Amino acid sequence: MIKKEGPGWRIIKDSSRDNFSTLIGGENWAIELNKSEWEKLVKLVIDLSDQYNSVKEQLMGDENITLELERRPWLAILKGDQYGWSLRLVLSASGLLNRGAEVYWPRNVTNYVANEMRTMWDSGYL
Repeated sequence: MIKKEGPGWRIIKDSSRDNFSTLIGGENWAIELNKSEWEKLVKLVIDLSDQYNSVKEQLMGDENITLELERRPWLAILKGDQYGWSLRLVLSASGLLNRGAEVYWPRNVTNYVANEMRTMWDSGYL
């Protein structure tokens, strides 16, 4: 079992569980994800974070940015400025599971979660 957490976020990966092996959470919410949902989410968050990092230095002090990226079953919406960003994720009902969810990490949390996802991706802990 891998458990990573900080103020306002957590990721728990339990490979001994067959169906929903990863739990992601925030301050007042949590959702279990299957392997495919988790892997797609991690890649989506990494790509969105990279897009943000490539444009944030071009933003003026009070200029806001919204970036959206959709890869089934996820829609990710990043809102921020040159100093930070928040992340809203929508899991669309699909396949046999036919479930959906909407989750949110505020700007004081999102960078930590994204960095941990990148670390897990880079080290092969998916």
